[in-house]
Amino acid sequence: MAANPLIRWAIGKALRLPRRRHASIAVEPLRMPLRDGVHLLADRYHSPEAPQAPVVLIRSPYGRSALFGMMAALLAERGVQVVAQSVRGTSGSEGMFNPMRQERDDGADTLAWIKAQPWFGGKLYTFGTSYLGNVQWAMAAADPQSLDGMALSMTLSNFTDELLGFGGFTLGGMLGWTQTMQMILSGVGMSRKQPDLSPALARLPVGTMDEAAFGKPVDWWREWTAHDDPQDPWWQALNHSPAVPQVAAPVSMVAGWQDIFLPHQLRDFAARQAAGQPSWITVGAWSHAAPGGMAESMRDAVALYAALGEGRTPHADRLPVRLWLQEANQWREFPSWPPPGSAELRLHLRAGGRLAPDAGDSAEQPARYTYDPADPTPAVHGPLVMGGDKQRDMAALVARSDTAQFTSDALDADCDVIGPVSVELAVRSDREHTDFFACLCDVDPRGKARQVCDGYLRLRPQRPVAGADGVRRIVIDCWPTAWRFRKGHRLMLIVASGAHPRFARNPGTGEPLATATTLVPAQQEVLLGGQSALVLPRLC
Repeated sequence: MAANPLIRWAIGKALRLPRRRHASIAVEPLRMPLRDGVHLLADRYHSPEAPQAPVVLIRSPYGRSALFGMMAALLAERGVQVVAQSVRGTSGSEGMFNPMRQERDDGADTLAWIKAQPWFGGKLYTFGTSYLGNVQWAMAAADPQSLDGMALSMTLSNFTDELLGFGGFTLGGMLGWTQTMQMILSGVGMSRKQPDLSPALARLPVGTMDEAAFGKPVDWWREWTAHDDPQDPWWQALNHSPAVPQVAAPVSMVAGWQDIFLPHQLRDFAARQAAGQPSWITVGAWSHAAPGGMAESMRDAVALYAALGEGRTPHADRLPVRLWLQEANQWREFPSWPPPGSAELRLHLRAGGRLAPDAGDSAEQPARYTYDPADPTPAVHGPLVMGGDKQRDMAALVARSDTAQFTSDALDADCDVIGPVSVELAVRSDREHTDFFACLCDVDPRGKARQVCDGYLRLRPQRPVAGADGVRRIVIDCWPTAWRFRKGHRLMLIVASGAHPRFARNPGTGEPLATATTLVPAQQEVLLGGQSALVLPRLC
């Protein structure tokens, strides 16, 4: 469950954690009853020197040993008790695992059980990344005042926002996560190399992609793909966002510019700030599972628990928003998100592939391309669950004929873009069901284009409504960023209609996601000359 004290000391030093308070940590197995008679397994990490220290609850579907056992021990050494629990249907806990749909009630029962134990001293905090962060919001949704502090990283309050990302379906990430869970539930665990999912991701229909990938149906995959409309009431059980501004306890967050949950996590943070609730966030140059982000989440949590345990204001030495400015390699701090003081920079999409501050003539000919779902535009780079190329070279996408590209003049000075990024497009398509994707790039003086951030939107009939001329006006909210565009560099915007398999391809027919097999090309037009623009927050 946890390595010996010498190994923990070495890991704590490597992670730059504060000095430990307790070198001796005991581990006690727990068996917790739930309201429906199911029992969940957990381990309590505590120091005999502090039998009623504040409790940190970690609820995980990924097991309680290895990485999570080490995290629990490292936290316990620094002045808290840690209860590491396996959620329903995983790692010995009874019941059936049904992702995200069971965590509100199970979490509430767990909190009540802990608070009734003789070793509970009156303070209960939570900790965790990704799914482990989402279950924190689920517990808060059951009772927003039940927690005394929350440390969340790379997560969000409404999982539907990621799964049905921007109206579509996050195919590659969700199939990959399902594969991970299948390995855990079968007892193989996460240490074994996962098989390549590329052949399965190329198959249709999406609803039976689980059989192609795993040789059997997976219940939750069938349910997800059968409810492909974000407005379907079926998804409300996963929405814990109403609790976000209601939690009065301090909440500290860690996020990454290349994390899959970033836009949604920043929205959660902004909602808390708007409600006047104590909140802090750190955003670094991390992807979802990056070791650097995990280490920062540990440091952040230790600092939060220490301050709360000693009656101090957390993070008193910094502003609420701490951001890593990419390409400048420096931390910047701000009082709020979005950062105040930015000026809107609008760069218009112009004929000849130009990106320019002047709107030009509305009579400019549209940019046109054909999107063929049988040969879907690939997801070259962008936020992924695992991995990602740090070079972020967009040459492969630039070379394709099913994209439109627009490039600015070379900058005459450095330009810092910090905050939300959006793309306003006036589009026309011969398909009512279609997608649009936009990617902002940094082009160096040699002509190499690197991905900075991107966004995606699925269009349905009447969503949005087209004008009499067939034009639909859309806004693609890209991943927020903090990026320094250097003097002599140019900005490039790539517009496409797919990013497969990151997002499931749009077949163009309106058939349900689960059963669609017919693929119809879409003829796409992007109107120029003041009708479409890249909108950036520039901080000078």
